[in-house]
Amino acid sequence: MVFGSGVHAADCPVPLNNRQSQSPSFRWSFLAPRYWGNWILAAIIALCTLLPRSWVLALGRQIGRLFFRINKKRVNIARLNLQWCFPELSEELREKLLRRHLTRYGQAIVDMGLVWWASRSRIDRLCTVSGEAELETLRRSGEKVLLVIPHVLSIDMTGAALARLAPGASMMKTPSNPLLHRWLWRGRTRFGARIFTRDQGLRPLVKAIRAGYVGYLMPDEDLGDAHSVFAPFFGIPTATLPVVGRIARMTGARVIPVFCELNEHGRYHITLGKVLPEFPSGDLQADATTVNAAFEASIRTAPEQYLWTLKWFRTRPQGQASPYAR
Repeated sequence: MVFGSGVHAADCPVPLNNRQSQSPSFRWSFLAPRYWGNWILAAIIALCTLLPRSWVLALGRQIGRLFFRINKKRVNIARLNLQWCFPELSEELREKLLRRHLTRYGQAIVDMGLVWWASRSRIDRLCTVSGEAELETLRRSGEKVLLVIPHVLSIDMTGAALARLAPGASMMKTPSNPLLHRWLWRGRTRFGARIFTRDQGLRPLVKAIRAGYVGYLMPDEDLGDAHSVFAPFFGIPTATLPVVGRIARMTGARVIPVFCELNEHGRYHITLGKVLPEFPSGDLQADATTVNAAFEASIRTAPEQYLWTLKWFRTRPQGQASPYAR
C-alpha cells in the first residue's frame, strides 16, 4: 500500500496536519521474547533483498508449498472460493490454480523486504506501469483521482511502484501485532505516502484527496451486512462496501481501477485502467456493482494474483449461512 511523492514540487498537494498520519512509535517491549519470532522473520526477509533474484523466487515457491501443507484452514477457504468463482473449471484445473496462487503468495511475502528497504531505482527496475498517461492528464487538469485495487498479492509493491507518479494517500487496518503495524506503516510511508487507519473513518482520506493527494483504496472486503450492499462478484451476491461511490461523490474524484501481476520471472506489471464512466451514479448498489465488475474483469486475466485465502463470501443475503461454516 506504499504510495508516495516521486514528483516535481509544483505537483505537490497542500500539506496535511501531521497528527492525522503519524508513524507508530518504537517500544522497548518489541525486544521481548514474544516478538523474537517476528524479528527472525524480518531478518530472513531482509536477507532475501541481498540474494540473487532466482534464489528469492525459488524460496518463495517453497514457502507457498509449505503453506499448502500446513495451513489447511486457509487452503480450504481458497478451494471453496475458487469453486464458487470458477465452476466452469474442473477440480484438477482449480487445484493447479490454487497451487500457482500459493507460489505467487510466497514470492510476494518474500518481496516485502523490497517494499521496506529497497531503493527507488531497484523497485523501478522490477516494476512496469501501463496507463499512467491518463493519470498524468487528469492531475495536470486539476482533477481529483481515486485509484481502487482489489486485494491482489502485491498491493504494497503496487503502491511502491506508483509512488514515482503522484503523491498518494491510503488507509490501512491496524494489525493486532503492534510491531507488524510499525513495519507496515513505515514501509508504506517511506516514499511520502499519507496513511490513515480505518478507525479514523473516511474523513482524513477525503480531506487528503481534496488537498490533491491521489487516493489509493482496497474496498473489496466483507465486513458484514450492516454497512454493505449486495453486489454481484463472479456472479455471486457479495457483501460490498459502497465506499468508492461515496468518496467519489464527496471529493469529485475520478475513479481508476488498478491491477498488479507478479509473473514467473519475478517482475511486477501494474495496469492503470480507464476511468470508470458516469461514476458515481448516485446509486450505491449500482456503483458497487460497477467496481466489482471492474475488479472481476482484471482478476480473470490472472486469477492466481487474487488473495483467495480470505472469506470473501462469508456474509450471505437474507441471513443465509456462511459457506465457510460447513
